[in-house]
Amino acid sequence: MAKISICIPTYKRTELLRIALNSCVAQTFQDFEIVISDDSPDTRTQEMVRNFSAPQSVRYVRNEPGLGQARNVNQLFHLARGEFLALLHDDDTLMPTALADLIKPLQNNPSVVASFGKVYLITHEGMVLDRETRESNERYCKTDERADQVQRSAWSVLVAQFPPDGYLVRTASARATLYRDDPQIGEACDADFGFRLSKLGEFFFVGSYASAYRLTKESVSARGLRVLLSKLFFLVKAATVPHDLEGAWHARLQTLAPVAVTGCLLASARGKALKVLFSGHYPWKREFVKGSVQLCLVFAPQPVSKALVRRRRANQIAFNHSERPCTS
Repeated sequence: MAKISICIPTYKRTELLRIALNSCVAQTFQDFEIVISDDSPDTRTQEMVRNFSAPQSVRYVRNEPGLGQARNVNQLFHLARGEFLALLHDDDTLMPTALADLIKPLQNNPSVVASFGKVYLITHEGMVLDRETRESNERYCKTDERADQVQRSAWSVLVAQFPPDGYLVRTASARATLYRDDPQIGEACDADFGFRLSKLGEFFFVGSYASAYRLTKESVSARGLRVLLSKLFFLVKAATVPHDLEGAWHARLQTLAPVAVTGCLLASARGKALKVLFSGHYPWKREFVKGSVQLCLVFAPQPVSKALVRRRRANQIAFNHSERPCTS
């Protein structure tokens, strides 16, 4: 039985998945299996995997119909046979020494449930974005002074140090946590998983680069990102944090709040936008003008679409016919 299961959920990204698989085969640590759960509506990915050559076991499951993000990942967690599992998105890649670097702290520290490293940001074509990579790792506290140390997991998830993929986790812990298939969480389910996983033990940050995050042409749109961050705001706000981390909790909410309001407005959730604005976490001193504009937008008349006008006219005609005087 393989020591590690590399779990890859996929959807309509056949060629990028091939690159991800090649990054798995290139690992210096070779005691692993690959498990793929495919939500694609066609068989192109299935055919590619069937023809993919690897010395390790490659297990593939095609879901008809698709399971959706949360249930797709959960299926992989249940299919994993390794003591540890690595979650890898189909458009991302692992660095050659990732598994070798990430397994050591889990084997040496019984209290650690997950390990992760630095992350490269790369273009769709695979070119490393040096400045963006450096700024991203610094923003999320993946710095040299924190390298090769146990991280307080409650703090790690609060400052978004724990990544959405490219990490190694104890399989039993992943199964005990699972992703939540909840519309209120939506695409923030990666972050939600991290928050709940942090209750089971500590994390370990390895100072080397473990994975590359691809900024694909199919990445979340600007609109989708704002809606996602609005969900993340309420997720962080509902989190129970130790007393000494309340400052970090408030700081994270202040960072999320302005974008969260925009996301709520884009999702036509004006009530939620108002809650963010008056949550006590909106940075009014720093964003007074922006906040004032957003507050005006909450109460601005909502434009009526032509489709809605047509539906209203049709409903009125139907109502008028139903109210004809009785002639009996």
